[in-house]
Amino acid sequence: MEQYIRNNKGQAFIELLLALTILAIIFGSSLIVTQQVTKDIEISKQKLEAKYLLQQQIESLYAVQNESWSSFIPGQYYLQYNPTNNPPQQIQGWELVPGEETYNEYTIYVTIAPAYRQDQNTFTTNTSDTIDPNAMEVTANVSFTSYGENFSYTETEYLTNWQAY
Repeated sequence: MEQYIRNNKGQAFIELLLALTILAIIFGSSLIVTQQVTKDIEISKQKLEAKYLLQQQIESLYAVQNESWSSFIPGQYYLQYNPTNNPPQQIQGWELVPGEETYNEYTIYVTIAPAYRQDQNTFTTNTSDTIDPNAMEVTANVSFTSYGENFSYTETEYLTNWQAY
């Protein structure tokens, strides 16, 4: 009988160690999953904000197009809001500033290039086609780095000098 009790104590100890090991594996796995989900949520929020900033760039370009077509000169720019009319030669609203902008963790810039037409109605990227003097190809770019991974979003639009028609 005494030997049976000693064997039972050893078996209970092994069961306890096994149960603790299983619990440690479950809690460790839960922690890893929770960290990954938190990281994915953060990256998703950053992607959403980057897409918002990209759309804001395109919408702002439409405003610049309507205000001052002459400011569309090929190059790389970022958009800056000018709420006042100081100095007098600047337009009120969005203006193109050479270079790129860093906003929080995002790098933002717009590339303006000549627009080429294959025929009267079709834009093309073929540089041997005819340049449309009343159109520009604008590409908005937003990029950021999160958790060591690089993300970049680009959108290209063709804007026309509608006032020339």
